[in-house]
Amino acid sequence: MSGLLTEQGRAVALEGLQRRRAANRDKQRIDNASLPAGSPMVYYCLGCGHDIWVSEGWLHKPSLCEECSALVELGWME
Repeated sequence: MSGLLTEQGRAVALEGLQRRRAANRDKQRIDNASLPAGSPMVYYCLGCGHDIWVSEGWLHKPSLCEECSALVELGWME
C-alpha cells in the first residue's frame, strides 16, 4: 500500500512542478544591479524559475527552491 501512496505523492509533486514552471515561464526577471544597496538579492530556481530571495550578505547562492530541492533529494526531478 505504501508504494501506491508514494507513487501518488510523486505524481502530485510533479504536477506541482509543472504548475510552477508554467507560472514562472513568462515572469519578468529582476535585475539585481538595479536594486538599491542593501536590498535582498533575487535568484531564480533552475528547476522551475521561482524567485529565491536571499539577504545581501549571502554566503551560498541557491540554485533550487525548497520544492525543487526536495524533488532532487527524492530523485523525482524531471
